[in-house]
Amino acid sequence: MKKKIVYLVLSISILALAGGCGKKDSKNDSETNQTSDGPTVTEAPDNTASEDTTDTAGAVDEAPVKEDYNVNDYVKLGQYKGIEVTVDKLEVTDEDVEAAIRADLEAHATEEEVTGRAVESGDIANIDYEGLKDGVAFDGGTATGYDLTIGSGTFIPGFEDQIIGMKVGEKRDINLSFPEEYPSEELAGQPVVFKVTLNAIKKTVVPELTEEYVKNNTEYDSIEAYKAAERTRLEEENKETMKNNKVNSVMTTVIDNAEIISYPQTLIDYYTYEVVSYYKSFASQYGMEYADFLAANNMTEESVAQEAKAYAENRAKQELVLNAIVTAEKMELSDQEYKDGLKQIVDEYGYESEEQLIEYITEDVIKETLLWQKAIDFVEAQAVEI
Repeated sequence: MKKKIVYLVLSISILALAGGCGKKDSKNDSETNQTSDGPTVTEAPDNTASEDTTDTAGAVDEAPVKEDYNVNDYVKLGQYKGIEVTVDKLEVTDEDVEAAIRADLEAHATEEEVTGRAVESGDIANIDYEGLKDGVAFDGGTATGYDLTIGSGTFIPGFEDQIIGMKVGEKRDINLSFPEEYPSEELAGQPVVFKVTLNAIKKTVVPELTEEYVKNNTEYDSIEAYKAAERTRLEEENKETMKNNKVNSVMTTVIDNAEIISYPQTLIDYYTYEVVSYYKSFASQYGMEYADFLAANNMTEESVAQEAKAYAENRAKQELVLNAIVTAEKMELSDQEYKDGLKQIVDEYGYESEEQLIEYITEDVIKETLLWQKAIDFVEAQAVEI
């Protein structure tokens, strides 16, 4: 999915692009021996799950080609220089620092097995379960070795509550009814029985903030130095957030000031494709038919079409306005600017080399994106804070 991820990063929203590129998360989620998603109400797709999306019915078609157009035939710029903007100042409080450190401690939490008692709220219950409707196992209702955090609301209402009080080795029948709004029509509102076996009980142990913890888990040698570094980090994040907020506010005004005469049809087709291919990619990752994927997420092809139309017009307007600024200011991308921008994308999104990036995205798209960024930087520099 790296190609699709970068494609969306570079093109899904100019305003998001204006706010700067975010570092791609390189951590992989750990996986357990779970054979189904369990009796959940819904789960969001994982957009990093698979790189092979070409062998299912939800496979993504080739993107339409954006044909060249004379931007002045389609848009008339309004004011884009000297835009007045107010940016709220963000301060770092002691509470912010404590919250950041608490999050770090929780990230270093470990699991410990619990013995000698029954399951309590907050425990991690390792269970096997089989869901039966009218005495017959239904699809997606069976798993072995599933780690369920009690109280997380992961499963349908009532399931986790009935795990409380179970002891290791105990078997229990849990009688429930699926919610009326459950995505599966076959299960929505239906009574079922889950046959559950409790394999183990675990609890999450969050470490305490001590000098030893700091020395062993950070690059600092004292709690005081660690807190000071966290404050500095948060202050830098606030600066970046304020910059992003300024750029987004300014660009929104610039785009609103522009008058759209009409949209090039190939531009609308191009951005419509982004929305449809986005959902088809998710369907492929799940190995689902596109129609089934939409139904499972309470969507229809008609609702996707409406969403795609609105998105396409919004994105087309953003592109037209930025290209109009590029034209009005006679902007060009130098070889050095291209090299620097390419390196930044490679570094920030974890590619091994520039050549590897070019395998997934064309030079034209990269150059277009970097030129838009140049226009955004120009507009930001011209803005006036009040």
